[in-house]
Amino acid sequence: GYGYPGGPQPAFGGQQPGQPYGAQQPGQPEAQKAPAAPAAGGGAGDFTPFWFAVPVARQLYSEDGSQAPIAELAPGTWYLAVEQRGSSLIAQTQDGRRGVLQDTTGIQRG
Repeated sequence: GYGYPGGPQPAFGGQQPGQPYGAQQPGQPEAQKAPAAPAAGGGAGDFTPFWFAVPVARQLYSEDGSQAPIAELAPGTWYLAVEQRGSSLIAQTQDGRRGVLQDTTGIQRG
């Protein structure tokens, strides 16, 4: 054909030499997985704080890992999630106290 070796070839027959038919298909699943990769592999470094509300009263526990509740989150009030640790969130109350929200099921993001 015309052009440079390895360069764009005329679409005579619709295929480039050395490129099997349907070569674009294997790339498509990769493209679909790519946007999810940063979210799945993201750590606390790229966590963006967000406001949330709880559906029912939930206990907020001390960040030192003790099981002593330091506050209770009430439905209808917005709290700020400042960090994520595994499946738990580090939440900040209106008065500035921070603690671990272990049960994040059903929370409403603001």
